[in-house]
Amino acid sequence: MMVVTPWGESDSLRRRRLPPGPGTPRDEVVANQRERLFGAMVASVYSRGYRATTVGDLAEISGVSSRTFYDLFPDKEACFLATLEALIQAAIAYAARRAGEPAEDPSPGGVQLPDGRSGGSWEERAGRGMRSFAEMIVAQPAAARLALVEAYTAGPEALVPLEQAMAGFERLTGQVLEQSPERAEMPAEMVMALMGAQQEIARNRLREGREAELPGLTDELWDLLLSYRPPPQPLRLAGRTPRVHLEMPEPHDHAERVLQALAEVVAETGYARATVDAILKRAHMSATTFYANFAGKDDATLSAIDSACSQIMAAVMPAFRRAPDWPHGIRAAFGAMFNYLASRPTLANLAMVEVYAAGLEAMQQRLEGLHPLQELIAAGYDLAPGTPPITAEGIVGGVYTLAYRRLREGGAGALPALTPICTYITLSPFVGPDEACRIANDNGRGRA
Repeated sequence: MMVVTPWGESDSLRRRRLPPGPGTPRDEVVANQRERLFGAMVASVYSRGYRATTVGDLAEISGVSSRTFYDLFPDKEACFLATLEALIQAAIAYAARRAGEPAEDPSPGGVQLPDGRSGGSWEERAGRGMRSFAEMIVAQPAAARLALVEAYTAGPEALVPLEQAMAGFERLTGQVLEQSPERAEMPAEMVMALMGAQQEIARNRLREGREAELPGLTDELWDLLLSYRPPPQPLRLAGRTPRVHLEMPEPHDHAERVLQALAEVVAETGYARATVDAILKRAHMSATTFYANFAGKDDATLSAIDSACSQIMAAVMPAFRRAPDWPHGIRAAFGAMFNYLASRPTLANLAMVEVYAAGLEAMQQRLEGLHPLQELIAAGYDLAPGTPPITAEGIVGGVYTLAYRRLREGGAGALPALTPICTYITLSPFVGPDEACRIANDNGRGRA
């Protein structure tokens, strides 16, 4: 299958080899070999996934011999990280150029992206910077899937450049928003959530092969961003954080024992390093019993995520229904969700962090399992029918991003502190900043 990559179409990479002979400088040869391997990595990961890609696959697609590969990189992971870093550098530079902000060379590593433009008002520049994300994905969907989906499956080392890139995009967006008097004091969490919303929407479309929709959806996201203002009052958390339960309830059957053991092992080692043997040892179970219930680690993970989502929604829905109205219900729902996740660290880690490392099917499982949360948010359209249609999906994506970042940086006990900002982000487009701020600082029951 031919795959378009930033370094050329996959079936043309072998033909890009420089002619042999002493006349070609060594550094040009090495650069050519690296770029062909980068293109091969994008193509192979798009077709097979990162875990199934081998050095032999990369050699076959690129025309670079296995021996030369190991002269350039110690292993597959190092080549993947170099590919990812080249893509990230080019993406940040291109977005900065589109937004009219200073940046480095927009095309490091030979990456080919659409031409950018700068200049204009802050709104025009910020809009171009935000749209650049969709432009790059539409131009290079295989590279986008590598960076936004498959990078999480490559182990913790790949998260470092990803998180640096996310910080770069957030910083760029913050710099532009600072030029708007009405948005100059936008909290960092709101910028983070809006950038995360764009990423989650892109992941959803990439999984389904619908990335061509992204430019139109980005216009809706831009309208949503322009609707936000900083909270008129400081946001604070009402109430105490819950006690953390390090152990889950006693499992009632073999399958539940597997799911609990899997979540615990994944929390300790990360998904990529978790093995069936480690899960069996934690569950005190034979392989025969395990495989009588699940086809393997991936199958068990899908069931564990489904179970985690069901438990989260079981905590959220009663709290929402007890509230006197929809806005207070949203405040109560987020309070219940984050309190529950804080009390179950292994479950929170699986549902909000390691789900990305588990791959496309796991992300789809969470999307379906937590879809009722998006439906709760979508009820706000009854109050403000003119709100952009992408709002509910975008807000959920922003909430996931904040939860992911808070878990990575502060652990599950830090999650309840997200309740006010997530409430404000959710309510503000539907009821306005003043009412959203008042309810965000409430307790969700309609009584301050």
